[in-house]
This record gives sequence, structure tokens and C-alpha cells, in this order.
Amino acid sequence: MSLLEKTVEAIQPIRRDVMSEAQKRWNRLYIGMGDLGRLEDLVIQYAGITGEVVPEIPKCCMVVACADHGVYKQKVSAYPQSTTVGMARAYVEIKGASANAVAHYCDAELVAVDMGIKHDMSDVPGLLQRKIAWGTKDITEGPAMTRDEAIRSIEVGIEIAEEKIKEGYKVFTVGEMGISNTTASACMLGAFNHWNAIEVTGRGTNISDERLKHKIDVVQKALDVNQPDPNDGIDVLSKVGGFEFGCMTGVMLGAAAHHCLTIIDGFNSTASAFVAKTIKPEAVQYLMSSHLSLEQAHQKSLKAMGLSSYIDLDIRLGEATGAGIQKKMLDMALTVYRECADKEIEVHHE
Repeated sequence: MSLLEKTVEAIQPIRRDVMSEAQKRWNRLYIGMGDLGRLEDLVIQYAGITGEVVPEIPKCCMVVACADHGVYKQKVSAYPQSTTVGMARAYVEIKGASANAVAHYCDAELVAVDMGIKHDMSDVPGLLQRKIAWGTKDITEGPAMTRDEAIRSIEVGIEIAEEKIKEGYKVFTVGEMGISNTTASACMLGAFNHWNAIEVTGRGTNISDERLKHKIDVVQKALDVNQPDPNDGIDVLSKVGGFEFGCMTGVMLGAAAHHCLTIIDGFNSTASAFVAKTIKPEAVQYLMSSHLSLEQAHQKSLKAMGLSSYIDLDIRLGEATGAGIQKKMLDMALTVYRECADKEIEVHHE
């Protein structure tokens, strides 16, 4: 049995009985007038995931998967492909990117991984070397990768999750870096939801109106050429996805198999979540949404997943930044849940 098959088999539904007990505990707490709304939901979901009525505040690992895309040559991005190289280096050399700052803010360890950068990164210390290939192929001409490469990219994510879980991490935030990857995610989400290119294609890194029209044409051509099967997540990933999407999918599946939470970020990680959902529907129970991306189809994509955003800050960045903010919100909610007094305790007023 392959690593992917073993992982999928291990994923079980979250504990509804524990969630019920967590709700009862919220109801007993002395929090003043009213309640804490969706902050309570964070804790209840996390309790169901861990199987613990009163969970500890968890250690967090931020995984940023980096890869390049063959569709870049279709001129769908406003930035050069070398940006992927520069940002990957920034995560581990100067450690000065927004992702690093947010990881520090939410007390997360940042793991940056080369899944398929179109450049030799072997001399970059601290960058996890897991390159599947030197970028994907151009999806307007055929599949992005082989099915075996897609499976391998998922298994890399599983391996990362399992290694960090052994080190005591229980929450993962996932993000990505790869110029032209919103073209791939538009194709993926279009395929999964039977949406055409106009419905699903957004501006990515804030491209012009003219380039957006071109990007829509590219997305539609990729969908027409490849005809990805919406019932087969690996087929969608292999035909119109990217190696970083596979890695994020693997982290989600690996975390779910070990009763750990994954907080998804924006449009790209939502595409990966659809792959995970198609492979194992119960995996969605182990996912928490975070921010609402500026990509036009993100909100309806979350809705199709059965999720909704907690944060709306007009973030376009990706790189797990919104997910990191959400992790801090989870910590806050858990702290209130753990430290508030029980209503049954007598409160004395002087």
C-alpha cells in the first residue's frame, strides 16, 4: 500500500461527541452578556479534531510550497518567473518576507520547500529540497505533469506533515509561492465546480484589464485541452495544477490522518483543499478557512467546499499570511475557553 493510500485510509470523521461537550463547556463559562459567536466555533471544531474537550494551545507549522509553471510563457503574470526564486530565497536566507513576519507573529515554524522551481536551488541552505521537476509543462498544450508526479507531490506534503507531527506540531498553515499559479488554481476550481473561465479567473498579482482578458482565454483553453475529471482530484491536479498544490494537499491529508488541523489560506490553497476533498471527503472536517482572498471566485469556492471565511482584509498576497492570522485567532479563542471561570463558581463583589 502506498503512502497516499495508507494516509487516506487513516482519515476518520472528527469527534462529534467531543464537539458537543465543548459546546456545553462554552455554555457554562462566565463570559458576560451574549456569546463569542464564531470564535466559539473555532474551539469546538478544534476539539472535535483533536478528540480533547479542553485542548492545549497547539504548536503550529507554516508550510510554504514553491514551484514554477509552464503556463508562465503565455504571459499571464505581471511578474517575472525569477520572482519565485527570489521569494524562496527570502524565506530562508534573509527571513524578511511577509510570510516570515506572520509566522513569527503566530509562533509558527516556517518550512519553505522547493517542489518544482525552475532553477537550481540546491545551494540554498534551509530550503527543503523536494523538487519533482523543473516546473510544470504548459497547460495550454497538455497536462501539467504525469499522474505519478502528482501523487509524488502529494506524498511529499504527507511526509512533511508526518515529520512535524512527530515533533509535536498539531496545526498547519499552508501557503505557496509560484508565479502564474493563480492561472492553475483557476483551472482547478473551474474543473471541480463546472465553472467557465470568466467565472473563475481573477487578477492574481493585480494584472491589468488587458492581461486579465488574455488570462481568461488561457484558462479556458487549458480546460478545453485537458478535460480534467472533476470526480478525480489527482486527475485535476495532474492536468491543470502545480507541484505546490500537491504539497499543500498532502499536508492537509497527512494532518487529517493524525487528528491535526490545517488552516487554509487563499485561492490557491482552496484549490488544493478541493483535491483533498475529492480524494477523501472527510478531510474537509480537518480544514479551517481563514481570510477571503481578492480573487473573485474565492468566496463561492469556499461555499462549495462547505466553508466560509473568518477574515476579510483585502489580502492578495497568499503565502499563508491570512492563515497565520487565523491561527492567532484560534489561540485567542482557546485561551478564553481554557481560562474563563465557570458560571457555577461564586463570584464575589466587594
